[in-house]
Amino acid sequence: MRFIYLILFVAILVIGFVLSILNSAPININYYYGWLEIPLSFALLAALIIGILIGLSSKVWSNLVLRQRYAKLSKEAGIIKKEVSNLRTYPAKRIN
Repeated sequence: MRFIYLILFVAILVIGFVLSILNSAPININYYYGWLEIPLSFALLAALIIGILIGLSSKVWSNLVLRQRYAKLSKEAGIIKKEVSNLRTYPAKRIN
């Protein structure tokens, strides 16, 4: 299995290298205060990295929210288990 991952990694690395060589033409990136001239491959790499960071940060945020919710529900479940246990040991009155 590691061999397959290694082959895939090398193939993606080679494809990325070839694409960066073929897309080395400079482009102008205009933003509000000015412009920046960088190669197309660096612009694509920057967009990829920014996308990965945004995706990971949203995943981390949702994971934190779910962990907090799990902790709250787990605490409530423990309290309810204690209540049920106490009710089972509580002596019942006879109704005649």
